[in-house]
Amino acid sequence: MRESIVSQTVKNIRRQWHFCSNHSTSLSGRIVVMWDPAHISFEPVYVNEQALHGKVTLPNMQVINVSFIYGLCDSRARKKLWSDISFCARCFKKNPWTLLGDFNVTRFTHEHNNNGRVTKAMEEFNSAIRYAELEDLRSTGFKFTWNNMRSGSAAISKKLDRALGNWEWFRIFGDSYAHTYNQGISYHSPISIQMRQQVQTAGRPFKFLNFWAQHPDFLGIVRHIWSQAHVGSPLQII
Repeated sequence: MRESIVSQTVKNIRRQWHFCSNHSTSLSGRIVVMWDPAHISFEPVYVNEQALHGKVTLPNMQVINVSFIYGLCDSRARKKLWSDISFCARCFKKNPWTLLGDFNVTRFTHEHNNNGRVTKAMEEFNSAIRYAELEDLRSTGFKFTWNNMRSGSAAISKKLDRALGNWEWFRIFGDSYAHTYNQGISYHSPISIQMRQQVQTAGRPFKFLNFWAQHPDFLGIVRHIWSQAHVGSPLQII
């Protein structure tokens, strides 16, 4: 879609809203981001053919990073996306960071209606997620986010779209979750991230992030902590 057409489409949807796209790196403009400047501000930071990374300032002046993803179908081309995400993980480490969109690959075999085998593309995707220290947001709604619009034995459904977050995201927005809607006329289902209002509390439920176990010092630290003497109730000790 040409940039001039995108501009007119945005005006037809919400005349007062602002938008940006990745037309500078993709002639077809594969990613378009719209926002209401009366409520938030959005500043593009890194833009390429498969991702648009930006900085969002919320009404309470909280700054977060958001990445909108549209992975290419070619697994070799997606390696550039994985490298891009790894780079952004280092740049955005101090801020809450979430990524959402079409990664064009599943993570696990159960994310395919036929429970297929683990492919090299899946392994590369999971390796990139671990390296960037990301985890899936809790999700509700439909299990699969894409299908080929066929029926019977020819029907194929997969979870190609998802939302991920870094450690700071889960620390600040631990109650957030991604909701997958009915796909409608598209092959893909829309996804939204629900962010509940943050209220200061005395404590927060503990959340274990799987990438911690990948750290080379993980077991040593656990053994050291558990070898120490602690005083208190069993729950407090744990």
